[in-house]
Amino acid sequence: MRRPDAILDPMLDAPAATLPSYAADGRLYCLSDATGSAQVWEVRPDGAAAARTAHRDAVAFVAGSPVDGGAIFGRDAAGDERIQLYRLPPAGVAQALTAAPKVMHGWGAFAPDGSAVAITANARDPAHADPVILPLDGGPMRRLREVQGPHELAAWHPDGGSVLLAAAPRAFESLLHRVDIATGASTPATPGGEGWRHQAPRWRRDGEGFWLLTDRGREFLGVAWMAPGSTPRFLHAPEADVERLEVSPDGDRLAVVVNLGGWSQLRLLDAATGQVVAEPRHPPGVIQKLTWRPDGGAVAFDLLQPTRPGTIWRAEAGQAAARLLFAAGAAPAGAQGWAATSFPTHDGRDIPAFLIQPEGPRPAGGWPALIWVHGGPEMQALPNWRPDLQAIAALGIAVLVPNIRGSTGYGRAYAALDDRELRTDAVRDVAAAQAWLARQPEVDAAGIAVMGQSYGGWMVLMAVTHYPDLWAAAVEYYGIARWKTFFERTGPWRIGHRAAEYGDPVRDAELLESLSPLHKAAAIRCPLFVAQGMTDPRVPPQESEQIVAALRARDIPVEYLTFPDEGHGFLKRDNRRAAYRRVLAFLARHLLRPSDDRR
Repeated sequence: MRRPDAILDPMLDAPAATLPSYAADGRLYCLSDATGSAQVWEVRPDGAAAARTAHRDAVAFVAGSPVDGGAIFGRDAAGDERIQLYRLPPAGVAQALTAAPKVMHGWGAFAPDGSAVAITANARDPAHADPVILPLDGGPMRRLREVQGPHELAAWHPDGGSVLLAAAPRAFESLLHRVDIATGASTPATPGGEGWRHQAPRWRRDGEGFWLLTDRGREFLGVAWMAPGSTPRFLHAPEADVERLEVSPDGDRLAVVVNLGGWSQLRLLDAATGQVVAEPRHPPGVIQKLTWRPDGGAVAFDLLQPTRPGTIWRAEAGQAAARLLFAAGAAPAGAQGWAATSFPTHDGRDIPAFLIQPEGPRPAGGWPALIWVHGGPEMQALPNWRPDLQAIAALGIAVLVPNIRGSTGYGRAYAALDDRELRTDAVRDVAAAQAWLARQPEVDAAGIAVMGQSYGGWMVLMAVTHYPDLWAAAVEYYGIARWKTFFERTGPWRIGHRAAEYGDPVRDAELLESLSPLHKAAAIRCPLFVAQGMTDPRVPPQESEQIVAALRARDIPVEYLTFPDEGHGFLKRDNRRAAYRRVLAFLARHLLRPSDDRR
């Protein structure tokens, strides 16, 4: 059999560049994992770049300063999500802005004059993220007001007198409040109480109103204009989600990203009318972040493609096509594209999906296959760079990536199809995916596995307990085994929002127990691989430990891999290498036939 590392290493070693952000002097910052974890890099106008930070733990974000060539960035410790903030000067080393390792600091916005930043912090109570002002001259942090639950600082008013605070009491509802800097008084900035989303507010320079993304009265997010307290007026509302919004420095144009079946499309709009003035061509892929050059003459963005890691592109004014600005490394050879497809499910609807087929002639008995289920659940599997899935395909295993009901990107109604008591309908979608694959002549019907992480890990456990005879193997990372113990140990800042999505741990205890795969562990027939970060504050290690113990007590084959310095996701390249090698070996052992010429 081909060694897993010979397949994986070229995929995993290809570095990514993502999340660009311009500073006021025109220098461009981004994150790159070329050194083993995501660090801050500075990209010059000619595309040359250099690392500006060197930590083992990954940097979560970088934001260029609006007044000089510096930046602010944040990183946690070993994946614990307690983000600490640092100031990166135009030259020299970073300086810590916060030093409270038990506190989560949420990035917000620079003050218009660059003298301070508005952020959130849960120092008062772990469950509540209060809005605070952090001076950049070393002065003390000042809390504006006490709030209940998680919040984000969305924008700072151009006159410097107030900030917009965002609250999301439940999935598919978000509200904005205007908080006075001097008094802490809060007034609603968006209409509330009706379950709509109001996101990404961007003030006009005169401060009379802001652009935002909202789905108010619609299935999809669109671009709208509104004055605080009024009703949004749509400017650009396609039958697809508009997912990113940034305003040009002069306020005349809007750069937006539209989600077309998972693929991103960059559009430039007239800020007053919403009319599309340009659609710069770029390769197919996923755009995570936009940033305007300070002179307004270009927009930089990252692009994650199925066949290569993230790169930084620039769309110049008047140019029909965007151009590659920075790639942290060469594209790896042998990566396969993601083909859009769909399959029928139990209630007659079609489930959208992507299919990755192995290269070369298929074995006589057909390719074995893997179904990869995304987390969330209010997320969407996107055709971006996944070195683990590419390595699995290179091993000779077809990969199906479905967007089962409950996924975003297909409208509010589709996302609501798995709410609460309907949760098992999404599990039936996974079983329908297996049935569809088994009918394909190029697939080995007896060799189909399922894999997922976080909520997707829970979906894996539900699939192998509710449909135990369908699977040849299963892989899950930090999945939820029992909702009761999950709610007892997850980060307190997550409980309210998760309860609104999954069910209240007290009021809906019976429902949640029925949705806990730990209680049906005896039904599992296939071998299981489990991986867990031991500092995970979202799905604590006990969830993995419970399911592993239950299987070992019943002599059901299970492999368990842990990482002491990872949280909710494996962010360090050496840890990813260790996890993915084990997964490849596990899948090869249980899916590939001895006669397969790839063994």
